[in-house]
Amino acid sequence: MPAWQRHITGSGVVVTVVDDGIRILDGKVTDALEAAALSYNNNYIDIYTCCWGPNDNGMVFDGPRNLTTKALKEGAEKGRGGKGNIFIWASGNGGLANDHCGTDGYVNNIYTVAVGAVSNLGLSPFYSEACAAVMAVVPTGGSSAYSYSFLEDENSLRE
Repeated sequence: MPAWQRHITGSGVVVTVVDDGIRILDGKVTDALEAAALSYNNNYIDIYTCCWGPNDNGMVFDGPRNLTTKALKEGAEKGRGGKGNIFIWASGNGGLANDHCGTDGYVNNIYTVAVGAVSNLGLSPFYSEACAAVMAVVPTGGSSAYSYSFLEDENSLRE
């Protein structure tokens, strides 16, 4: 049973969230395919979470093409009946190859919010890419000794 059905939530958790997945990375990815994915149900989807972009090899500067750029702009400005869609973009996994998310045009797009990773110790994982576009980090991996769990009382946390 999901936590929201048991009324177990924490600050910032949306209890009425509906999850929907769109797969685009299992074949040839085109500008039209990316644009279609980022426009899919844009009057009903609040937040799109995306984790694709240029090759994370430290040698590529690339970003969205015309249709994808237009889809991001339209969604951010007109999605959800004019309230705008939110596009969360992973900063990248090329840290080991000395890649820099500043060379990723999806991460640096004016219509996206870049999110990186942080370990349970507050350190950057070896694979994480850093750049000025990163607006927030989220916990990833690490020891369960430092994890937090939610209690029945939605205002209480325990280590």
